[in-house]
Amino acid sequence: MKKSWRIVIGLITMGFSSFAQTKTISLEEAVSLGLQNSKQLKLAHHKIDEANTQLEQSRDASLPSAKASVGYSHALMLSQSLYIPSSDGNGPKKLQLPFDNSLYQATLSINQPVFAGNQYKYARQSAELMLQMSKLNAETDKDAIVYNIISAYINYYKLKQNQKVLAQNLDDIEHKLTQIKQFESQGLATKNDVLRFELQKSDMKLSAIELENNRHIVNYNLNILLGLPDSTQIEEQDVSYKLDLNDNFQNYLGQALKDRKEIASLKYEDRLSDININKVKDSKLPTVGIVGNLYYINPTKNIVPKAGSYLAPFIVGLNVGWDISSLYKNKNKLSEAKIQKQEVAERTSIVADQIKSEVNKCYIEYKQALEKISVLQEAITQATENERITESKFQNNLATTTDRIEAQTLLYRAKISLELAKSDATQAYYSLLKSTGHIQP
Repeated sequence: MKKSWRIVIGLITMGFSSFAQTKTISLEEAVSLGLQNSKQLKLAHHKIDEANTQLEQSRDASLPSAKASVGYSHALMLSQSLYIPSSDGNGPKKLQLPFDNSLYQATLSINQPVFAGNQYKYARQSAELMLQMSKLNAETDKDAIVYNIISAYINYYKLKQNQKVLAQNLDDIEHKLTQIKQFESQGLATKNDVLRFELQKSDMKLSAIELENNRHIVNYNLNILLGLPDSTQIEEQDVSYKLDLNDNFQNYLGQALKDRKEIASLKYEDRLSDININKVKDSKLPTVGIVGNLYYINPTKNIVPKAGSYLAPFIVGLNVGWDISSLYKNKNKLSEAKIQKQEVAERTSIVADQIKSEVNKCYIEYKQALEKISVLQEAITQATENERITESKFQNNLATTTDRIEAQTLLYRAKISLELAKSDATQAYYSLLKSTGHIQP
């Protein structure tokens, strides 16, 4: 019966395996795949393209504007007689008008701004800064994506390591269960001793089921994050972790305050606030432009009139404008622009304090993770020796089954804790890198 069930389970497993593709991916490859397939990063690049077009629009604004219009009018004179006063004092003179009147007219106007209070210059400078900020935002998104991928990969790696340790302990408990059953048949162990080992085995099987379910969930989410087919079964590679800190806290902090993109973004905002202040100030200046207008007036019915029957004057002029009300209306606008600059300065100070706290927290957590690994490595040595001594005592009837199971449980927990600590140290290391603005696998 057991053999039949194994065959059925094997066929089911083979059936599922035929639909699922197994792919071995390193941490570096995971980051590369995630960046390549990230929808969020593609959206950020669209924002850069949009900022580029806005910059080109600001340049186009200084180009001459041209407008053309064509019209046709048709009038029917219901009253064809018109009397106008005479200049010689005699009676009014009669003017006879035609009943049917047509008029063709066209206008071509060209306007070239010469000086507009530096508004075009400030528009270009603002657009250039917005372009740099969009690129910086894309880099910020990229860092966040890299960190999310690393965290998801390490979480998956942690689960797989737990499964490996659990599988080793299950094999060990199976061996001990076989041994205790032999002792029971020889009268050297009781039925209760056998039940204790079987209970421990059941607990481990429940843990194995929970770990496998969690692995499926993390595997599926990782597939989405990396842009892989949903059915892909990911095989991880070993993730190395550092056992020492390369720099002291002040070096990490200095790097963060220098290279964090939040600080760089606020610097761009500060420059934008300066431009806004100058823009408000220069809005008081007059504007100068060159205007050229070409008119075509044809009062005849012919679309192409005879010579001398139409007018086509060309007018060139210089326009100077000055909004005098800006001298007293822009006072509050200038105050607002200066307040906005002060707000940027305050936000910069707040963000700097937040970065300091974040770097300090990440540095301490990484340092603590490394110390934890060192302690757990000693604990495994101690637990291994304790399990060996307890096993020897049990063989000589100097220790109970409970003592033996407890010693094995302590060793199992120490191994699990060490694998978790290694993964936590790796994640803490990348968190520290992210806090400095230099996250990379």
